[in-house]
Amino acid sequence: MFDLTPYNTFGLHVHSKNGIIINTENDLKTVHEDEIIILGHGSDVLFTDDYDGTVLINKIKSLNITQEGDFFKVKVGSGVILDDLIESLLENKIYGLENLSAIPGTVGAAPIQNVGAYGVEIGDLITEIEAYDLQRHFRETFSHERCEFAYRSSYFKHHCERKLFITSVTFRLFSRFIPKLTYQGLKNLHFKDGAALRARIEKMRSAKLPDPKLIGNAGSFFKNPEIEKEVANKLKEQYPDMPVYPTNEAHLCKLAAGWLIEKAGCRGITHGNVGTWEEQALVIVNRGDAKPNEVVALAQYIIAEVYAKFGILLVPEVRTYGPKGELSWKRM
Repeated sequence: MFDLTPYNTFGLHVHSKNGIIINTENDLKTVHEDEIIILGHGSDVLFTDDYDGTVLINKIKSLNITQEGDFFKVKVGSGVILDDLIESLLENKIYGLENLSAIPGTVGAAPIQNVGAYGVEIGDLITEIEAYDLQRHFRETFSHERCEFAYRSSYFKHHCERKLFITSVTFRLFSRFIPKLTYQGLKNLHFKDGAALRARIEKMRSAKLPDPKLIGNAGSFFKNPEIEKEVANKLKEQYPDMPVYPTNEAHLCKLAAGWLIEKAGCRGITHGNVGTWEEQALVIVNRGDAKPNEVVALAQYIIAEVYAKFGILLVPEVRTYGPKGELSWKRM
């Protein structure tokens, strides 16, 4: 059995049948197991039980930077920690990823969920992804368009049956610091450079989100729901302080899942060894020696409470795995 405790930021004591450390693409050529899960840092993962197959641990680390006029082409090995990359880029005066500072996880995992924070989604800055097909054993290149980036989604998330191992991610970044300050907490602020913006982002995240190195968690557990504007307007009449945000679709708007959870009475609660974070109800935390079934039970309780109060169905953002592979919350 392979211990997965170090490879899931919830800190759950779970195992897989086998585990293989992947340091280069060549290591993938010898992988022929049928049941496979690919992990980097394990920061957006929930295991509901031990896994009966093989887990591949991504440790591919490389960095190639080419300047192209006012831009940089930055090709990064998928096993590099995203926050380490951002710090290194800023030291070299390469900008664009600052708003994603302090997000745990690897470069390879980030595009799958199209991670985003403080007005920036990582997919907006990606030009190309290289992946290794573990079923047919060849390398495949995905253009930005083929990645099909959407809110907390991508081609790789919707086609997980293909068993694609992302080996590198290529970004188009900037040689000049042009801060993106569309997020409400950043508007009207001035930053002298990217390091200053990064420091502000780190401070904002630490004020609301627990450090997974200290308190087990997988970050934001639920997606912010997108609903019809007509439905949102009716809710706004009942709850005037309810945050409502625009989306790329004219007929849709986005609600704040954390606000919904808090107003449903679930902020800071504790059930067994798990609970919601006192500073951000969107985060489920391991309060000490939590069991996988406790996390699932609390998540289902929160979903039920929010639906009972608002008629809004929350959808988990974390990728969830059981003994036989990835699970759908609709079937749990």
